[in-house]
Amino acid sequence: MKNFFSDKVFFKNLFLIIIPIIFQELLNSSVNLVDNFMIGQLGEVAITSVGLANQIFFVFNLILFGVNSGAAVFVGQYFGKGDFTGIHKVIGLGVILSLLNALIFVSAIYFAPEFLMSLYSKDSAVIQEGINYLQIIAPAYFVIAFIMAINSALKAIRKTHFPMITTFIALLTNIALNYLFIFKLGYGVKGAAMATLCARCVELTSQLLIVFSKKLPILTNIKNYFKFNKAFVKSYFDVCTPVILNEVFWSIGISVCNMAYKFSGTDAQSAVQITGTVQNLFTVMGVAIGGGCGILLSNVLGYGDIEKAKDYSKKCMVLTVIISSIMGVILIVLSPYIIDIFKVKDLVKDYTHKLLMIVAFGIVFKTYNYTTIVGILRSGGDTKYTAILDFSSVWFIGIPMAFLGAYFLDLPIYITYAMVYSEEIVKGFFSSARVKKNKWAKSLV
Repeated sequence: MKNFFSDKVFFKNLFLIIIPIIFQELLNSSVNLVDNFMIGQLGEVAITSVGLANQIFFVFNLILFGVNSGAAVFVGQYFGKGDFTGIHKVIGLGVILSLLNALIFVSAIYFAPEFLMSLYSKDSAVIQEGINYLQIIAPAYFVIAFIMAINSALKAIRKTHFPMITTFIALLTNIALNYLFIFKLGYGVKGAAMATLCARCVELTSQLLIVFSKKLPILTNIKNYFKFNKAFVKSYFDVCTPVILNEVFWSIGISVCNMAYKFSGTDAQSAVQITGTVQNLFTVMGVAIGGGCGILLSNVLGYGDIEKAKDYSKKCMVLTVIISSIMGVILIVLSPYIIDIFKVKDLVKDYTHKLLMIVAFGIVFKTYNYTTIVGILRSGGDTKYTAILDFSSVWFIGIPMAFLGAYFLDLPIYITYAMVYSEEIVKGFFSSARVKKNKWAKSLV
């Protein structure tokens, strides 16, 4: 352990990257927490409808993450190599794919909103409120597509503090407008959607102002973003297609698990939505380490130091376990106080507390898997293995457990939730074994 903490270069580089990521992820999670807290004042129907409507955004967002984390592998390695022409081409292709993704989801929201909401709920009041929310917030999907593409590129070139700043601006805007639209003007769930849409527009505007005013290296003549040939596109999709498919099928799988929870009732679904929001706050540290690990390793691999990449990967895994264990203990202590801020039934609070205890135990496995899969294996382009692993764990373990518990056995939500969470333990075994083989440690550029 003494040897572990003695590598000052590793810790300096990692923490310079992850500290802004930690704050950005905290701010992102705070946006969700504030939304849920304010909407939670309107009752179980409101918080459930918005939470379930955001399941559509969850799938959209993870596909975006797949597109941009695949692109970030190349941007990070091109940055390590000092090839900015390559960086610009990757950004251009990433933006095109992100906007296409947004177009598909927005079309589905406007043409089939009732079908989408009925996938997650049997409650007509929840479905109608969810439709109201979705149809207002839909244009934000295009805005978010731009935001994520730019943020991903900025992080990959180690400018992680700029996404943190723009996320902070979005948080302040969202809080102020939530208060105005939900309570002062009485728009309720529709007001929450209006506030989020406005906040995202402000975030994109501030992001573009920073990029242009600072003349950041991701900026170039617009034509340079689209100067890619067939060979480049092929190499991009060879690495990125498994990542994109990974996120598509994994996010749909998680969403199907949430469909199963509707058989446990609206109260159980409310508890799951609150738990998800709180869980995001407590996984921030582990996710930041995983994200920072991916940036650091892709830069190191870009300039060809394979042995250093292997060494750094081991340190990142150890650090993730230490930090996430501490966060799990903190969650156990704070969970009763966090639950009390939501104005929901005592039954919902009881469910939520039990679910958070499961999260407190499982957080180590969840963040460890993020570091090994997203941070390490993807950094060297080992994307096919990670796609198969994620797909198998959610579709062959998570989904069967969700329907077995909620539909066939009619178990309490906290037992079903624990059954689903078991997939993280299985996934951790296989991801760890893959990292140790070192097949991922390759330079792609």
